[in-house]
Amino acid sequence: MANPLVNFRCPPDVLTAIRQLGRDIYPADNDSGCDQSKTVLEIIRAGIKALSDGSVVLPSPEVRQQPTGVKQPTSNTLSDSDLDERITAIVERKTAALRDELLGESAA
Repeated sequence: MANPLVNFRCPPDVLTAIRQLGRDIYPADNDSGCDQSKTVLEIIRAGIKALSDGSVVLPSPEVRQQPTGVKQPTSNTLSDSDLDERITAIVERKTAALRDELLGESAA
């Protein structure tokens, strides 16, 4: 049975480092010059081993930077009732505008 596929984005500097390491340990005749899958697996295995034996420790969640595009909840987060009110107001405004537009076209 085939292994499941893991797909993720890498910043250019990380991808460059993977390729440089890969050219030394798993050279291949392709665009990257290495077998990137085998290289990434070795890096992950080494990282898991280092984390397991305590030689490397990940920063606490408070220290980690939030990924780009992920918004942190803020104190001005809307309650469900406030959100319902805003949605209702937007729908009513858009419906009225559409009604006026359609009635304006039929009168012409």
